[in-house]
Order: sequence, then C-alpha cells, then structure tokens
Amino acid sequence: MDGHHNPHMLRESWKLSRGLRAVTAAYGLIYLGLLYVMMWFFFPRVFLMPVMVIAGVLYIALCLARFQVVLDRIGGEVAITAGLWTRHVRLTQVERVKVLWSGAQIRIAGGMTYGFGPFWKRRWLQRLLPVRSGFEEMDLAITQAAAAARAADPGRAAAEDAASRRAASRRKIPVAGLASGVGMLSLAVAAVVRPRASGWLVHSAALLLKIYFGAVGVVAVLIGACLLISAWRDRRTARQHGYG
Repeated sequence: MDGHHNPHMLRESWKLSRGLRAVTAAYGLIYLGLLYVMMWFFFPRVFLMPVMVIAGVLYIALCLARFQVVLDRIGGEVAITAGLWTRHVRLTQVERVKVLWSGAQIRIAGGMTYGFGPFWKRRWLQRLLPVRSGFEEMDLAITQAAAAARAADPGRAAAEDAASRRAASRRKIPVAGLASGVGMLSLAVAAVVRPRASGWLVHSAALLLKIYFGAVGVVAVLIGACLLISAWRDRRTARQHGYG
C-alpha cells in the first residue's frame, strides 16, 4: 500500500510518483542543456563528447532508477532503496523524516541524510506543477514507528546511537578523501576554462567560471582537510577513553 499511512499495518512502502519522476527528468534535461552550452563555449572541444556521454548515461540511470522506502514494523527497520542500492536502517536510528510535494528526506543518527526528488520548497512551483511526491504521510508513519521502537527498548536505542556516531566518525576519512578529490577536480576544471568565442560577454562569463570553479575547489579541499583533522581528533579521544 503506497503512500497511505495506516498505523495498524506491519509493513508500508512509498515510492517516487510518476508525476514527480517526470518533473525530475525534465529538470535533469535542463541541466544537461546548460552543461552542453557551458562545454561548447568555455572548454576545449576535446572534452565535449566524453563529458556529455558520461552525463547522458548518468541521466538515463537516474531516470530509470527505483526510489522506494519500506517501513517494516516487525523487523524494526526502514529499507531505503535508490537504484540497485538498498540501506537498512534501524527505526531507533531515524532522527527526522521530512516530506514535501517535491520529495522526501530521511535523517538518521550520525548526521547522514537520504533524499528523494529535487525537494523544492517554492510554493509557486507547487501551484505550477500539481504533482504528488508519492511519499505522502511517510513522515508520520516512520516518526511514530521510530518513537515506539525507542520507547520499547531505550537501552538498545542509546547503544545504537553511540555506535552510529562512532561509525559516522570513521566515515569522515573517506568523505574527506572524496571532498579533496572533488576540490582537485574543480581546480583542474578552472585551469582549462577557455572562451571559445569572441566578445566581452563570453570572456566575462569565462572569467566568472574560472573564479567559481577555483573557489569551489579551494573550499572543497579545505573541507577535506577539516574532516581529516576532525577524524584524527575523534580517534585520539576514542583511544583516551579506551574505545580504540
């Protein structure tokens, strides 16, 4: 039973609606068009075809991917599916569930958030695009089930919270590596930006792109460095308290 909350049901599921999937696909096409224009005017032609092929493959995969959330009250968990990937989260670890007309977000202990759909908050878009998200009443169902699970076994909930936060600390290292990699890639992109047409407008736009990608690269590298320092401090604290 998709998108309808019944507290007596032991298993409920929600998935991205066809309407919101179509809106998301159209939204992605706009970004593909902007990417093509940017690659055509501001980057060497040798990069145009590889970048557009990769972007097209990712776009098709996103359009065909399955996005679903399953609430299992008997198993005490929520299964979050995106494409071929599924994450099983204990109900005691669910911190917040937020649903809008344009998507949904689930935040779990440790600070990780899973999102579905573009998650627009603009009311004029809601009036312009009267579509259902497919996640209606999911927030109420999961929030109630999570509260009941924590109340039934508060000791286990506290232990799982502590374990989740230690796991989140361990995840800082790969996230730091990813942030640093994105930063270096952004700096490389800034270095190859070249105006491919004459005129002050194109040259000004190229300069703005250089500044943008350069700033993003610097910020991403700094974030990676901060995460590494934070992970090192967490590990040192854990050793002092006898956890590691």
